[in-house]
Amino acid sequence: MSRPLRAVLLSLAVTLGSFSVLPAASASHEAAHSADEFVIASFNILGASHTDGRHDRGFDRSGVRLYRAIKALRRSQADIVGLQEFQLSQRNRFVARVGGAWGLHSGYSHNTDNTIAWRTDRFALVDSWTRRVPYFHGRMRKMPIVALRSRETNLVIYVMNVHNPADSKGNAERWRRKAMRIERKVTSRLTEQLHAPVFLTGDMNDREDFFCPFTGNGVMHSFLGGSNPPGASCAPPRSGIDWIFGNQYVEFSSPQIDRSWLVARTSDHPIVSAHVRLR
Repeated sequence: MSRPLRAVLLSLAVTLGSFSVLPAASASHEAAHSADEFVIASFNILGASHTDGRHDRGFDRSGVRLYRAIKALRRSQADIVGLQEFQLSQRNRFVARVGGAWGLHSGYSHNTDNTIAWRTDRFALVDSWTRRVPYFHGRMRKMPIVALRSRETNLVIYVMNVHNPADSKGNAERWRRKAMRIERKVTSRLTEQLHAPVFLTGDMNDREDFFCPFTGNGVMHSFLGGSNPPGASCAPPRSGIDWIFGNQYVEFSSPQIDRSWLVARTSDHPIVSAHVRLR
């Protein structure tokens, strides 16, 4: 590994939290002379605690819904997915069903609500770490970040997955704003220091109130389009609260918001996804 790259990674370790540096991280974006293409998704699968032991939300228990979630993910053809409310019992069933076909990183051993999953035949894990952001009442929670190496091109990409607080336990606007600023800082620094593809997936619990300030620095753009040019009015896309963003090394196409019967019987959120081409 070159001395300048090692210095950059060590700087990131201080900024974003401690993580190990593996030899595979030396693969740069220059390796992708032939474009790498895949599908990225985000899915809040509705945590087991919302349905198990009580049926007031009209959903089946989490075990039944988890198998539907796997079927829905397969149908989306996702290669990488940011999962929210992916609670431990659901994670254990997922692993029992898919085995080693998918890799997982959550940052906790006991709390897997926010997890990044990837197909191991398409990507290899280079590194994983977390960044703390505020959740309900400002309590800090770890959100996962991974560096993944494409098995096709050796390109290393970076993915962060988050769940920002809703207003279900009181007005959480101030905590969503603080979370957004942290998420913008993380994705901006990864982009500026590593010059590599960076993604953010998650349930932001906001529409334009997330899109406009998050994209205001010109680093990230949405899978659904929209614009936020300097000195002009922000024009967010028509969206729900589930998002995927990428930086300038990422081209999105064929965005999907899946609210089919299968997904609607699985969760109160859609699966959002997009085809990705890396520059």
